[in-house]
Amino acid sequence: MKKETVEKRRIEILEATCDVVIERGFAGTRVADVAKRLGVSNSLIHYHFASKEELLAAAFEHYARKDLVDMQRDSDSAPTNVAKLWRLIESYVPEGSDDVEWMIWIDAWGEALRNPKMKPISQELDEQSIAVFEKTLRAGNESGEFHCVHPRESATRISGLIDGLAVQYAAHEGVLKRKEFIRLMRQLAAAETGLSPDDIRDSRRNPKSHSGNGRRTEDEGPRPASLATDFDLRQLFNNYANALSRKDILKLSEYFADDAKINLDGQLIAGSLTQITKTIEEQYSLCKNFIEIPLVMAFFADEGNGTAHGNFTIESRVTALNGLISSETHQVVDTYRRTSAGWRCIDRQRTKF
Repeated sequence: MKKETVEKRRIEILEATCDVVIERGFAGTRVADVAKRLGVSNSLIHYHFASKEELLAAAFEHYARKDLVDMQRDSDSAPTNVAKLWRLIESYVPEGSDDVEWMIWIDAWGEALRNPKMKPISQELDEQSIAVFEKTLRAGNESGEFHCVHPRESATRISGLIDGLAVQYAAHEGVLKRKEFIRLMRQLAAAETGLSPDDIRDSRRNPKSHSGNGRRTEDEGPRPASLATDFDLRQLFNNYANALSRKDILKLSEYFADDAKINLDGQLIAGSLTQITKTIEEQYSLCKNFIEIPLVMAFFADEGNGTAHGNFTIESRVTALNGLISSETHQVVDTYRRTSAGWRCIDRQRTKF
């Protein structure tokens, strides 16, 4: 038989075996059942697989690896690491007590206790599941989205809670509702990443909308920033204000993204980082000192979308070249985007009182 034909037949056997396992379970599946499903002889199955144990182990590996690949592909397409984490959790949580994928996983754990061929495969796949979560948590730490102290341990806890609750959810109908399942996973994911449960979501997967009862939906817009994000944004602004008072243009530039814009009373005064630094340098040339004092600060964030904004009441104090001091109060709204270097301001709307 040609190699392509052999591989094609092998996959057909594996997929047929999965279908039988879904109907009968691993313990109730016989080689004869698979052969009958395909309309072939038992000997053809044994040509590809030496024993029933080997067949069942290979079928589970084939099914589970496809499941993991699909899950990883969906997660990788998410715009932020918060969204990636949430997509992983959503993909793992069973759709219902009759979720076919989970029926196979749960049955495979039981089979691994008796089938020496299944045990190492089951263990490897569980470790891969944990590794997927760990990779996302580490990436979130690097991007500044997460404050996860021990990514490997956190990944193990997240994966373990899903596995344990999935058994209850799939095996014992009515004991746990999916909404409660999701709520528990949000709480754990938030605790492991330094965010709030409301932040653990994917804003871009579901459009923003209002429900019929007038309440906000779970994916509707920014909310008060989590403690971690609030801290990061406050620190970012304080560093900016400090650099402004010291006339440190290099440090000032770290507040803004390259494509940042500044509007004053509705008019664009700078449309890029280069123009912003030039405008600030011009201000410096006209005065001895220029500082901004935040009187009120409040931050809101859409963690799943990787965006945030800060509402400020700012007092600007200018010491002229002749020594005279003047001040103005502005209402400022800064919009931020999370980048690989951390949060950066992409738009400043400034209005005089």
